[in-house]
Amino acid sequence: MRILFLAQCYWPEEVSAAVLISELATDLVRHGHEVTVVTGAPSYPRGRVFPGYRNQIYGVERREGVRVVRVWSYLSPEKSFWPRILHYGTYSASAFYGGLFSGKPDVLVSYTPPLPLGISAWALSRLWGIPWTLEVEDLYPDAAVAIGALKNKRIIAFFSALERFIYKRASRIILISEGFRRNLLAKGVPDEKLAVIPVWADPDVIYPMSKENAFRARHGLDGKFVVMYAGNIGLTSCLEDVLAAAEVLRNESEVRFVIVGEGVKKDDLRAAAREKGLDNLLFLPFEPREVFAEMMAAADVNLVTLNPSSAQTSLPSKTFNIMASARPIVAVTPPGSEIAQLVESANCGINVPTEQPELLAQAILEIKNQPERLREMGNNGRSQLENHYSRAHCVSQSEQLLLSLHTKKK
Repeated sequence: MRILFLAQCYWPEEVSAAVLISELATDLVRHGHEVTVVTGAPSYPRGRVFPGYRNQIYGVERREGVRVVRVWSYLSPEKSFWPRILHYGTYSASAFYGGLFSGKPDVLVSYTPPLPLGISAWALSRLWGIPWTLEVEDLYPDAAVAIGALKNKRIIAFFSALERFIYKRASRIILISEGFRRNLLAKGVPDEKLAVIPVWADPDVIYPMSKENAFRARHGLDGKFVVMYAGNIGLTSCLEDVLAAAEVLRNESEVRFVIVGEGVKKDDLRAAAREKGLDNLLFLPFEPREVFAEMMAAADVNLVTLNPSSAQTSLPSKTFNIMASARPIVAVTPPGSEIAQLVESANCGINVPTEQPELLAQAILEIKNQPERLREMGNNGRSQLENHYSRAHCVSQSEQLLLSLHTKKK
């Protein structure tokens, strides 16, 4: 089967979406399929092209058997609304000719966001007469409206109409959670068009390790109780609660907060931490993938945070990396959110409501003195990951869905 992916991010970017798409594409090649990915020049998170790459009109490379076609898009280090829209829009347009020049596949797969990419995917699927699968990683424009990034009523109406257009025309829609399914059902999307395939982690790449390791030694964390957040530091991340909890615990000499990642809120958060004199909080950049497992293992507990407005429109993939590392989760989310339900059902961590940093600080102190409970919650998460959210399990589900579309088309 020949499969064409349209995906804004791909290897070597470390953003979770790029990692997951790279893993899916390479696994499909190992299973005997021909895979092409049409993507842009790697530039996340700084908006600048990685060394060794160019933001060119059309370029081709090979990576682990995957044919990677890179097309031009507008790039800027600015994180404001219009530069981001230009980036999404230009990539979405370039993906059409990138896909067209790549040759006709048997099945087409595109990812949203960005929403306009669905137009290119639909046009190619119509031109070639092939099935098109839409993978929804975040609910747009809902997510942008929820965090206040999108306020203009006309623009919201435009993107809502675009959303309805692509949902109606996709052959199948893959969602990452049951909450996403409920959202689309409420918008009138037929249930038979929807499939839920969760985000995954690779238990062979991220696995339990000793917490007293080289990562801790490099950053002066030996002997400390490490509370870690690793991921995008964006508008949905609710890390203000974490800073406030760090302020509450500033005199607890054994507790260290570590925030690893990049994003539009990082500079503001760092400035706030400096202003408060929080010596117990450390900001670090993204770590290379080859030391990711060691970094995750260095934590005593890992944070997953979502603000109330985003709790029903996002499901952070970091959750599954934490489970793979056999570390307990401290979920700072509203009660009833997807994350809160997962943590509770798997008994792999604790839930703390948002906007209650004193309660978060208290919860951290309590579990700090319960090593057996920490170990049990971590092991529960690892077991749940291996049984339901492993790379092999979820890739197999994706492959079977694509094969069924190909067979049906025949």
